[in-house]
Amino acid sequence: MVGLLTVVACFTLGSTSFAASVPSTSISSLPESTQVVPYAQKYITWQTILPKSQFPTLGDIPMTSYNVDPYRGQLTLQSVDGQTGYTWTVTYGGYVTY
Repeated sequence: MVGLLTVVACFTLGSTSFAASVPSTSISSLPESTQVVPYAQKYITWQTILPKSQFPTLGDIPMTSYNVDPYRGQLTLQSVDGQTGYTWTVTYGGYVTY
């Protein structure tokens, strides 16, 4: 019985005193090129009609947010496809993430 307790004590002490410590690394400290990003990405285009009363000139047309489940992202103006006296027909494009 004493021999068994001695063996258990050796394993207990040995496992704590000889265990290698693993250095911790924060993901934010890694270069961006080595980080693994767990999401899907795709390029989309989206056409919409904007009122000229809110966006009187072409320079006033902003970027837009895309939020259609499950994809989200910022889209930039790709082209102006048409205009009337009251509206702009524009196409946005960009990458959105899952």
